[in-house]
Amino acid sequence: MDQAVERWPMLQKVAVVHRKGTLALGDVAVVVAVATPHRAESFAACQYIIDTLKQVVTIWKREEYEDGTEWVAAHP
Repeated sequence: MDQAVERWPMLQKVAVVHRKGTLALGDVAVVVAVATPHRAESFAACQYIIDTLKQVVTIWKREEYEDGTEWVAAHP
């Protein structure tokens, strides 16, 4: 998150949580929270953080079906 703080020096707090384990459809998997003096910077920082997370963190996803399971590539 250092990169986000460099881009938005007004970031006061940053938190990112990624759940693991079995999730049902519609469950929240990732939460990104930031605190800035103005909401435009908060929205931009959140977008940057989630996009960066998807690019740099190896997140493996296994989809389960009635007839089996399939591993989905993190970056198709």
